[in-house]
Amino acid sequence: MRVENITSLKKLKFSNLLVKSVIAGFLGYILFLGILFATKLVASVIQIEGNLKFEMIDFVLPLIGFILLFLIRLLENYKLNNDF
Repeated sequence: MRVENITSLKKLKFSNLLVKSVIAGFLGYILFLGILFATKLVASVIQIEGNLKFEMIDFVLPLIGFILLFLIRLLENYKLNNDF
């Protein structure tokens, strides 16, 4: 019974670690998408044609932000709680 409690506690800590990392990843995605949107908005104001259009790559490119912040948060939390 003691072994089950210890492993369930470790699973709980690991799932909590993953949840925090995924939330940080989504914030990174939103941040990167916001910066991309702001630069496209400024570019459309500066240009003579002034059209603002989004392509599929504009939603795929912020995945870099998701992956980077997810990994940073995951490794940072793992370093702090390395008792897995």
